[in-house]
Amino acid sequence: MRLAVPLALCVAAIAAAAPRAAADPDPRRKVSVLEYRAGSSALPGIAGRVVTTVARQTSLAVLGQDQTRAMYGDHLDQVLVKCAGEAGCVAKIGQKVGAAEVILVGISELGDVILTMQRIDVARREVTGRVADSLAAGSAPSDAQIAGYVTRLLPPSDFLRFGVIDIVADLAGAAVSVGGQPRGVTPVEALKLPAPASYDIRVDKAGYVPFTTRVALPPDAVIKVEAQLARRGAEAAWYQHWYVLAAAGVIVAGAAGTAIYVGTRSTPAAPGDGTLHVMGSIQ
Repeated sequence: MRLAVPLALCVAAIAAAAPRAAADPDPRRKVSVLEYRAGSSALPGIAGRVVTTVARQTSLAVLGQDQTRAMYGDHLDQVLVKCAGEAGCVAKIGQKVGAAEVILVGISELGDVILTMQRIDVARREVTGRVADSLAAGSAPSDAQIAGYVTRLLPPSDFLRFGVIDIVADLAGAAVSVGGQPRGVTPVEALKLPAPASYDIRVDKAGYVPFTTRVALPPDAVIKVEAQLARRGAEAAWYQHWYVLAAAGVIVAGAAGTAIYVGTRSTPAAPGDGTLHVMGSIQ
């Protein structure tokens, strides 16, 4: 059985073949990446490389074929063969595993190796994006080429990554600025900001010493900043704030996937205590 391949796919250029939806989809939606081979053994591991690229460049929740199989059942590969690339049939697989979309990676041979990637909307059961390339037998796309395919396949909004800074002060009515931009007065809602990036934070209220600090925000992380304001003229031997970083897959101070409490002091911490110190200051 061979995957139906339009004549336009036989050229080496990558082509987008289907219009995208007008509204940007959820950049954290679940996407399953599946592989369908039309009688070809070329490009081994290509779907896994697509999974790695999508996971690295976006905030999508990505399921590879093995993860999808564990949820769907061991007959997944047989069902994919029966679907033969038909969008409605493949969408049913995505529906069963709770995916919003399926990226179907197809490999076939017409002299050259034809690599196609279809983005299938599970709810609508239709193709919303397609890219294709013709590769010489025995060759394989580079990491940069795969990144290019993914960039053309997915909407631009998927590549805008964010983190959250949650600023909590011990006083109401304090003015908050982040990156030099006013963000209202406390209490303020948690801020969703582009990441990775570093942000200067200031919390200020008349009669109190301003709280200032700078934080590095990783993608998909949540940083909680607790700002304690001291009255002007009050003596303080040391000043401490707590930052809580809770982000799966973010490595800080040698730990991953856990909540890590990072303290700041005006006095230096004991050497070798294993914590990451982000300095705040009293002005």
